[in-house]
Amino acid sequence: MQAQDVSAPANLRLTGTRSWIRVDWEDKASNEAGYHLYWSDSNHKPATPSATLPANSTRFYIQQVKGNTRYHVWVEAFSAQQHSKTLAGAVLTTPQWSLDTAEARRLDIASSAAVPEGMALYWHDEFNDSLLDRNKWHTTYYSNIDFLKKDNLDNMRNGTLPEAAYTLNGRTINIFTNDSLPAKAYYPNGRKISSIQTYDWRTNENLLDNSRGGYYEVRVKRSFTGKPQGLNTAYWFDSPGPDLKYYLQEGTTLNGVTGIRPKGQVFEIDVFENIDAQFVLHGHVDDKGRFVHNLNTHIAKGFEHKDQWVTHGILWTPNSIKHYINGQLIKAYDDKHQIYSPNHVMNVFLGSYGGGGSVSMEVDYIRGYQWPLEGNNELPNPGFEANNSLLPWEGNGTLTTGRSGSRGLLLKPGQEMEQYVYLNNDSNYQLTYWQKGNSPLHAAVANMKQVTGDLQQAAAQTQSGKISFSRQQLYFQTGKEYGNNMKTVRIYFKNTGQQDIILDDVTISKTGK
Repeated sequence: MQAQDVSAPANLRLTGTRSWIRVDWEDKASNEAGYHLYWSDSNHKPATPSATLPANSTRFYIQQVKGNTRYHVWVEAFSAQQHSKTLAGAVLTTPQWSLDTAEARRLDIASSAAVPEGMALYWHDEFNDSLLDRNKWHTTYYSNIDFLKKDNLDNMRNGTLPEAAYTLNGRTINIFTNDSLPAKAYYPNGRKISSIQTYDWRTNENLLDNSRGGYYEVRVKRSFTGKPQGLNTAYWFDSPGPDLKYYLQEGTTLNGVTGIRPKGQVFEIDVFENIDAQFVLHGHVDDKGRFVHNLNTHIAKGFEHKDQWVTHGILWTPNSIKHYINGQLIKAYDDKHQIYSPNHVMNVFLGSYGGGGSVSMEVDYIRGYQWPLEGNNELPNPGFEANNSLLPWEGNGTLTTGRSGSRGLLLKPGQEMEQYVYLNNDSNYQLTYWQKGNSPLHAAVANMKQVTGDLQQAAAQTQSGKISFSRQQLYFQTGKEYGNNMKTVRIYFKNTGQQDIILDDVTISKTGK
């Protein structure tokens, strides 16, 4: 009897990171004995298989790869008598993470209702791989407080900090400490730390640009056994290094480092810490560089956290910070004269802490959402299409029909709208907008001072419109901030006339002028 042909695998999908390549394919054979995989950083198929897998396999991880290198991969099914046709592809082991739009469309569990309507997923980890994605995470803990105390300064600089203990099961990550792992305690008292984070102090490498804020959410289950010393589980944001300039306040110099953080701005945000999920905004530091206390804090009542799946979220905007649990708004810090929001990248941590017993935090996902920006436009929701609530605009205007039958903003006499937005500091921009109606519209751009919210006018004009839409322009320059920190700018419109105005298609774009 003639042997049945072995069907070739199909739909090869290759995902490359700095430390591994994920190989996925469809198993089309019913009579294969297994699969042979080959790979090479040259376009020459090796003579012998690099790996042999059992029948019905559909995934394999190629490990110990070279970063930023193009690899060629071949997959074939085999039986005792023959091999299938070979499925081949190539992938780059890029060290930068980028959004997989197909994966983003098929999230296993939906995010909570706290995600602002119109925001788009721009960064996430579903922890559905068998290996940690090192394009997203560093695995040795370090923070501003540790740099201040210097308990592990030498270990950080020498690259000998304890590695986080964690397991991945293809659906979640469990970050834990126990008597065995991590093998080395972080502090002399025996307290251990297992933490993954998006910034590395030793290399000064940041893996997540969240400088424009956004909404960030995790779904976690936290547990412990025994009586661990220094028990903590935390999801938090910390200012980056590689020194204490973001921790120290303006006017303070310590060990040759001068602080750049305005008094009253956070250097750390604990979305939750401890088992009671305390939310903390840290920022009180004295003129000697000593940490004094938090800027604000609260504990949400009515939630059970131990051994329960709970969703925790933070909405970080240019002029507010809001805290959510299970999609419910817990507290909003939105006083425009006490703005805690940072205007720079923040390091994101997920970690378990304790000495003795065990501490664990199982994480289903972490997701970051931002307002999508189109083309050269740096203004969110420019055409008032993103949602029915006009977010992130604020004011008393209402939705109406805009240009080309799309949505626009109706401003009746005396009505006004504004939006606070992060822009590059010390840069030239052009504000463009379309207005309709025979009534004067006042437009103004102001640079905002961090924390106090004080406004300094950058540009303003009042223009009367026409019966049909007319295009208006206003040029302005953003104020200076440290380095690449963002500048918070307020965009403001007011109908100062006696007739209705329709506003639409507001854009902010850089200009060389």
